[in-house]
Amino acid sequence: MDIILIMRSFSIIFLTFPRLLPSFDIFRALEYVMIILNLKARGGDVLHIKTFYNLTDDILFKNIFSHKKLVIDLLNSIFSYLKQDKKVIDVRISKDKSLYGVNRDVKLNYGDIIAYLDTNEIVSIEMFTDFGKEEFNKSVTYLSKLYSNQLKKGQKYIHAKKVISINFMSGNYHKENEELVNDYGFIRRIDTPSNKDECMEMYLIRLDLVKNIVYNETSERLVRWLKFMNAQSYEEMKEIGKEDEVMEQAIKYIDEFLEKEGTTFQDKIDYEKVKSFDDGEKTGIIKGRKAGIIETAKNMLKDGLNVNTIAKYTGLSKEEIKKLN
Repeated sequence: MDIILIMRSFSIIFLTFPRLLPSFDIFRALEYVMIILNLKARGGDVLHIKTFYNLTDDILFKNIFSHKKLVIDLLNSIFSYLKQDKKVIDVRISKDKSLYGVNRDVKLNYGDIIAYLDTNEIVSIEMFTDFGKEEFNKSVTYLSKLYSNQLKKGQKYIHAKKVISINFMSGNYHKENEELVNDYGFIRRIDTPSNKDECMEMYLIRLDLVKNIVYNETSERLVRWLKFMNAQSYEEMKEIGKEDEVMEQAIKYIDEFLEKEGTTFQDKIDYEKVKSFDDGEKTGIIKGRKAGIIETAKNMLKDGLNVNTIAKYTGLSKEEIKKLN
């Protein structure tokens, strides 16, 4: 957060809560600054704050690459990097589900991105923040479903097309994936390996390795895409995508998505973080957050703020606040 934004925050605090001004209670003012910033982050209208998210988040990734021009460019860059003579001829994207269902524990296949190649193969792409045995099995499950569900009832198995799963991830899974792009296949192991009957294939593309690769005009386009997806700031992303029509369009889509879905998207991220905690940790987080809000409400009462204002900035009900007196 820059100094101008901090100064603006304090000016709003002292205009809203003038009782703080004579004594210049810096710690109390900071407390209120955090409340107002949190209000804005949840959709309030006090300050304009832009939070940066990169494309390693699966929901943002799938939304941005639900645009055909972008996903075709990305996939073609992968095949070019692998020196494979393949091109995307069509893309199917499922966008008929919300970010999450009414029951958040239901497994949803939101934003499935499926591409069809000129080699008569089918490709799915996924983004994983973490990648371990759970994620590997998940990818294999999706790959198997894609293979089995492509055939209509009564259709002969000879017509089944090869399916390929491309997974963007970080980390050296099983300490066996040293390359930027790692290939898992279904091949004949006895004697000389053969891929004549290979019906499924999986790629693990390591985003963490691209940090150490210097990109220039002669580099593979895939490297530029990976750096773009893994950017650590909005400025870095804009610099990587500078004067590139497709990547500049991606930035525009990111801005539009966060403008429209920002609060819901942050709720999803918060939920995913808490979901990984055990019950004791969840209970502790909830109790700690509630205790902090109550303490803040008490301080606001001491400063003479009215119940309606306190309710607005803390999220507590008027009845809860009245009981604090």
